[in-house]
Amino acid sequence: MKIIFLKDSSGNGRKGEVKDVSDGFAKNFLIAKGFAQAVTPQLKQKLEKESREQAEKQQRDFARQQALKADIEKRVFPIHVKVGEKGQVFGGVHEKEVAKAIAEKLGAIIEKNQVEIPAPIKTPGEHAVLVRLASGVTAKARINLEPAN
Repeated sequence: MKIIFLKDSSGNGRKGEVKDVSDGFAKNFLIAKGFAQAVTPQLKQKLEKESREQAEKQQRDFARQQALKADIEKRVFPIHVKVGEKGQVFGGVHEKEVAKAIAEKLGAIIEKNQVEIPAPIKTPGEHAVLVRLASGVTAKARINLEPAN
């Protein structure tokens, strides 16, 4: 019997995959548990349409992330910090402050876990940090630590 998997089934098949399995296994397990359905032209068309729509959505998301990456890389994000007499930043700048500065300037949602800084930044001036966006896109952001008056 030819079936189409509606869900991933470990060891049996992945969603959207068409397989030929024994009638008993198909009827008593896969179809009964909701993992699969018998192949019909309408069902096959529906799943193909869903996969096309999913691919188009992923392409739109990737294009949006690429545009955000370009916007991040062409700007310098100022962060105002308290500085001591020797030019040392009090407490250092962490991922949270960088994410907040980028989010405020761009109006985008950037979380602190998307920002990658090897160690807290403790010197004023321009520094580079990595921002991991969705879809595997990584942007190199430049931040400028400016002394607050």
